[in-house]
Amino acid sequence: MSVMVRKILFICLAALVAFSCDKEDRKNTYASQEAVIDRYVSSLSSDYTVVLNQGVPRVIVDQAPSGAAELEKGDSLYIHYSGYVFSNGKGSLFATNETEVAQDNGFVTDGKPYGIKFGSSALIKGLALGLEGIREGEHCYIIFSARYGYGNQQMGSIPEMTPLFFEITAEKIVK
Repeated sequence: MSVMVRKILFICLAALVAFSCDKEDRKNTYASQEAVIDRYVSSLSSDYTVVLNQGVPRVIVDQAPSGAAELEKGDSLYIHYSGYVFSNGKGSLFATNETEVAQDNGFVTDGKPYGIKFGSSALIKGLALGLEGIREGEHCYIIFSARYGYGNQQMGSIPEMTPLFFEITAEKIVK
């Protein structure tokens, strides 16, 4: 075997080992974040209902009115939201369309509800899982690890490998 072939094989093997370690580190980080999220959710008032969907909790702060429409695939959902980097609760704000929250944090918003076509690929996985089954008028927190967010990619002011916390009010559901 030539020296060149051995060098190429060595480089490939080193890259494979580095990738495997990186993947294992990410899995450990996700598990750690999810344990912190679970502890945080458990520490909240027992007055709140928690809906868990594939590891993503939706903490219902204010229930929807009786008979309110429930979000289903294909529906349009209009929400007011504030997105935070999770830090054992609301951490630093990175986006909002809530007028008061925006003013308190130096953000600019028109205060109009944000429209989403539920079931489209426009949502990050954590929000899609958390919003599933939300009802019109419900106020909730959706909290998830980087596994269901942006993973190891930085997105705007959101650092890579960051768990996220969203406070959401479902203003309207259109079937």
